[in-house]
Amino acid sequence: MAYKGATICLNGHVISKHEASSQKYCSICGKETYSICNQCKAPIRGILEVTDVIGYRNYDKPFYCYECGSPYPWTLKILDSAVELVSLDDELDKPSKELIKNAIPELLIDTPTTPLAAAKYQKGISRAGQIVKDSMRQLLIDVVSETAKKILFP
Repeated sequence: MAYKGATICLNGHVISKHEASSQKYCSICGKETYSICNQCKAPIRGILEVTDVIGYRNYDKPFYCYECGSPYPWTLKILDSAVELVSLDDELDKPSKELIKNAIPELLIDTPTTPLAAAKYQKGISRAGQIVKDSMRQLLIDVVSETAKKILFP
């Protein structure tokens, strides 16, 4: 068994789950593509190839490097956008903004603390204005973990 290389753009579009460096720019959005971690230069994992097994294999793009734990560029873009959105809401007090900002990274991956992060996020976002609530939902709905999705967007 071995992982194929993957090519993913800055906006998170999976260009190839079978081939690293398959193209320099995304054909969907035009942004730069990545096949290695910016921090440690480890290859971004594509699908797991199993010898003598043919068939369809699901592929979930990674959010963090398996080698060094750093967030990939598309993960950083989500996190940065979420933080910026929250900071725009004048209805939120500083503690609520911090609660939301600190919870978001834990919502992207399933860990034992994901339900706690979801509760913190819900508590903080409940005080936000409707535009920020709706925008955060749109930003996060496709990227949060399955556990967080079940709690936040039933």
